[in-house]
Amino acid sequence: MLDLLNLPGVRPVDLQSSQGVITIVAEVLETSLPACPECGKPLYRHGHRKIAFADTPQQMQPVRLEIDRPRYRCDACRKTLTLDLPFLDERRRATRRLVDAIRERCLGTTFRGLAEQTGLAVNTIKNIAQDLIEELEKTVRYETPVIMGIDELNLAGGYRCIITNLATNSVFNMLEERTKAHMKPFFRDLPDREKVEWVCTDMWRPFKESYGPYLPNARLVIDKFHVVRMASDALEEERKKHQATLDRNERLKVKKSIRWLTLKRPSSLSPQEQEALKLVRTGIPLLAEAYDFKEAFYGIYDEPDKVSAMRAFEAWENTLPQERFPKFHALARTVHNNYEDIFAYWDAPTRLTNAYTEGLNGLVKVANRMGRGYSYEIIRAKTLYAKHARKVGSMPRPGEGITSVPTTAPQSQIEYGPHIPTLIELSDAGDLG
Repeated sequence: MLDLLNLPGVRPVDLQSSQGVITIVAEVLETSLPACPECGKPLYRHGHRKIAFADTPQQMQPVRLEIDRPRYRCDACRKTLTLDLPFLDERRRATRRLVDAIRERCLGTTFRGLAEQTGLAVNTIKNIAQDLIEELEKTVRYETPVIMGIDELNLAGGYRCIITNLATNSVFNMLEERTKAHMKPFFRDLPDREKVEWVCTDMWRPFKESYGPYLPNARLVIDKFHVVRMASDALEEERKKHQATLDRNERLKVKKSIRWLTLKRPSSLSPQEQEALKLVRTGIPLLAEAYDFKEAFYGIYDEPDKVSAMRAFEAWENTLPQERFPKFHALARTVHNNYEDIFAYWDAPTRLTNAYTEGLNGLVKVANRMGRGYSYEIIRAKTLYAKHARKVGSMPRPGEGITSVPTTAPQSQIEYGPHIPTLIELSDAGDLG
């Protein structure tokens, strides 16, 4: 029959299809009796053994390969062995080409999907992926960012630390925990750590205390969005206070109609929303006043330079009423406690934010849901080593030879990590499992 396998040393003798699985029966092409690996004397035939292996799918169906393998025995040393077939991965009970295909795809789709396509167990797919991840951990290295972002995300049952390259909008690393015990060794052992010039993060002290002793040239910029979010939270506090004075129906109406209205910037308001805001000013003047304080604080970040921004903050603080808006007063104190790091925003070579990192948080959680309970290690690998996203922004490394690593880009390229916008596009298209 036609050779459907194209595998050395075997030929198909039968083909069956049942319940969505193609079974190909093959026999071994024997040439001469092998020699005993122990004593070197000729072996003799000693029966046979039929074993089933998974092979690459055909016609969109899993393929089961059944091979009747001859067994041999040595008269002299009494050793028994089965003929070795180099195209088989004995440990995975699959052909090597199938294992390679799984390695190629396992970080870009779900394990369950691959199991259905190949006929292998989900745990086998997971084990193949784990072997790949261990290799990637040893072989893949991303360039240390000049501009680094540090943030947290709640993932797979715990808070993790995610580190990004803000100059290239790419993922640099992910740490299992955001504790100083986990972060300090990472920054201590970071290659080329002197290259880091800027770090953008929030006001959580352990971040700065962890990288501070080990990044000698890094200057901190407090992430803009973590600061202005406090102004939005202060406005929300006033809305909730007003809401608490109303009956249930009125509370629901206020929450639905006013919450998103007051959180928007004026430039984003539709004509209908602008009219609604006028009604708020008439009917709920205290909330309208809080809205104006929120907007004035946001306006600080619209200033073109550091001096203007400092003056805008001073003017904003001086207009705060003493007896009202405690959350806004708390925000003012926070700014003073982090004054240098907040206003370093205008010293940086570009306006630094962790905005893309926030988007990454969302897509990592999508990958977690699609994987139905992936472990932290698997989600980390799917994020850090996403093949197509890693291609974006990579560039040749001059003066080095090319050596390839399975499923990875050549080591002769400078890589900055998976491109976050590309990761998000893959997630939206359903290609990031």
